[in-house]
Amino acid sequence: MTSLTSITDDEKKRYVIISYMFECAAKLRLSIVTTASAAVIYHKCSCHLEKSEFDQYTLAVTALSLASKYEEEPVKIRDLINVTYRTLHPNRPYLRISNEYHRLRNTLVDCELFLIRILGFHFQFNHPNKYLLHYLDTLSKWMMITPTTPIKNNINLIDIAMSILQDTYYDFTLIKDFSPQHIAITIIYLLIKTYNLEIPGVTNEDEHINWMRVFSSTMTNDILVNVITRINTVYKYVERTLEHSTSTKSH
Repeated sequence: MTSLTSITDDEKKRYVIISYMFECAAKLRLSIVTTASAAVIYHKCSCHLEKSEFDQYTLAVTALSLASKYEEEPVKIRDLINVTYRTLHPNRPYLRISNEYHRLRNTLVDCELFLIRILGFHFQFNHPNKYLLHYLDTLSKWMMITPTTPIKNNINLIDIAMSILQDTYYDFTLIKDFSPQHIAITIIYLLIKTYNLEIPGVTNEDEHINWMRVFSSTMTNDILVNVITRINTVYKYVERTLEHSTSTKSH
């Protein structure tokens, strides 16, 4: 397993590309699931092409295109090219129908076929999203005996949980080394600890594992600690990496 407390230079580069993908996805109004699928496609293909000089931004745009098709949330190719181009080159003029536009379009089409082959035509994703929402809903019903608890109707907690979940997609280690169920459970645990939420029947720290195992029989305290450690590492290095990238561009 990859070190949970450090990241490589290649991972730092991928953090910058994922941030770019998130920004483009937001402008294109893609759903959280489609954005997550795009991130997974990018990570898998980027690792496969790690030793090559394949352009990472082309890879990122292609991943967004493939994910939107797979998740049945299609985006017009012109919109995709224009948004991703303007996001990457904010100071350049808008891209009109021209030789440059057709070059980018043809590159995108060719790259789609290339990535499909890299992935072995495998496009099945098991994201933590559905587990996270299901577990939160189940816990909120279980906690109805304490109406004042904010987890029941406070949409902000759900938003925070989904925000943390999306941030995990910066990091391929979390995606490939931990199950989606364990990631979802860990995020809920972080919410519980952060907002001092009370779970019926839990009177001390050691008893949290009991409700966790209701959702996943394979969950352990060691897994919980490992996922938390990696999430903390991601937040630590993502902020630094993106700040450094921004300052470098400004110069």
